[in-house]
Amino acid sequence: MSSSRTELLRGLPHRHAFSLAWPAIVANVTVPLVGLVDTAMLGHFSDATHLGAVAIGGTVIGAVGWLLNFLRTGTTSVVGRALGGGRIADAVTHLQRSVLMAVGLGGAIVALQWVAIPLLMGVLAPAGDVRDLASGYALIRLLAAPATLLTLVANGWFVGAGDTRRPLAVVATVNALNIGLDVAFVAGLGWGSAGAAAASAIAEWAGVVVAALLWWRAAPASVRAAVRTWRGKGLRAGWGRVVSLNGWLFGRTAVLYMVLTFVTAYAARVGEDVLAATSVLMQFMLLASYAQDGYAHAAEAMSSREIGRRDIVGFHRANLAAALPAVAIGAVFTLLYLAARDPLIAVMTDLPAVSASAREYFPWVIVLPLFSSLAYLFDGVFLGSGHTRAMFVTMVLSAVVVFFPVLAIGALWIGDDRGHDLWRAFLLFNGARGLFLALAYWRTTVRGGWLENEAVAST
Repeated sequence: MSSSRTELLRGLPHRHAFSLAWPAIVANVTVPLVGLVDTAMLGHFSDATHLGAVAIGGTVIGAVGWLLNFLRTGTTSVVGRALGGGRIADAVTHLQRSVLMAVGLGGAIVALQWVAIPLLMGVLAPAGDVRDLASGYALIRLLAAPATLLTLVANGWFVGAGDTRRPLAVVATVNALNIGLDVAFVAGLGWGSAGAAAASAIAEWAGVVVAALLWWRAAPASVRAAVRTWRGKGLRAGWGRVVSLNGWLFGRTAVLYMVLTFVTAYAARVGEDVLAATSVLMQFMLLASYAQDGYAHAAEAMSSREIGRRDIVGFHRANLAAALPAVAIGAVFTLLYLAARDPLIAVMTDLPAVSASAREYFPWVIVLPLFSSLAYLFDGVFLGSGHTRAMFVTMVLSAVVVFFPVLAIGALWIGDDRGHDLWRAFLLFNGARGLFLALAYWRTTVRGGWLENEAVAST
């Protein structure tokens, strides 16, 4: 046992993990930077109504991106395992399936949003200016849904192939254009939340063009030729297992987004200033989470390859190489937020009531990155290995056993402040996610179950 542990720990692939993680970290950090710019532009050049509208409208847009993110994560998992096992044809076939799903789902979203958005806004916000502006924001943003989903597929292929630099190039292009248009439309033309939405929609369409060009240039001639062939039993078959893999991912993300949506809706009913402050604080949460997701992406890419090779020792070594840096990044953000609370809030807004509310609840944001570290890391591990059912089960447990009971206990018995009740429950929810996934990792290792889903990659 001692020698096996020594072998496991000797010469961990830290350099490879870092080479995959740093482009993903840079790319991920730029994603919430767009939200930060949106919030900062509206916080300085508009008012709390437009700021709250973007928070509500952004919840709907985020739901589309998060719920359908299985197009990225599912593609990475299957493509990574197929390439790891030398099954290039299977990887191309899954890419084609994902493209078909992206086009179909994106078209459906554009067609149905005119009915769905008013219904959703009736749930998320009380009648008034905030609801009306949020509806307009969401309707503009969702015109870019097909582009967003196709970009997810392209990035899923890149990460599955062990390439995190091209997704960085795609995200950097989208976000640079988004920020530039944001400044022009919001600060320059005074279009408020509608201007922020238009900037994002235009940038997303530009992004899918960049992603397609990068994929085409990077793909070998044999892969490009295979992609042009859209017929055959390989493409028609295998949908059941792919739907199962992605179905668990969809369910897991649906539960997560239900909690995030509940946080925003709960804050909206506490008060307009609390809603605006929650919008500000959520940007800091996202900034830290996307940075921590860099090593989760590294774990995802490495673990999918090792599972494809059926190398369980290599699988555990890859996960260990990603674990310590992931936790360290969480600690760095906790220290940063501890030291720079007031300057960070001042960058986001100069509205006095919103700033005061943000300072009130900021202590929860300080410890959130460290509490969430294991959740983000194990997400990557379970995604890469294709064990998406465990992700769904642990997410449900975190919501049902921790988040909602803790919120109810705070409201009924602690009762210090509804905002504190909300953030306490959210903090413990994220900690529980990491704990439950760690237990699932241990259980799967003990029963030797990491290879049981590998058959999905051979469809």
